[in-house]
Amino acid sequence: DIVQVLFHGRKTGKLNVKSNGKAGEIHFLEGAIANAMLGDLNGAPAFYAMVRFTEGEFALDPSFVPPKRLVQESAEALLLEGMRRMDEGI
Repeated sequence: DIVQVLFHGRKTGKLNVKSNGKAGEIHFLEGAIANAMLGDLNGAPAFYAMVRFTEGEFALDPSFVPPKRLVQESAEALLLEGMRRMDEGI
């Protein structure tokens, strides 16, 4: 839900996410997902792993500006693919 809010609000910043002892980041640039990191994962694979989180904490750092956009897919496409992967047990 928070990804959709940041996407539609065209926000820039870093979303810090924590769940079950795992900590990750999703970087936003004017609403677009610029990068994601979780452990050894980067980009879309890290985002897909975090979509699976059902509980945890998050905090937005609005002062963070991603140095460059490494993820080219739209936030909507990433969310749809993440949900598809969850449905199919991938």
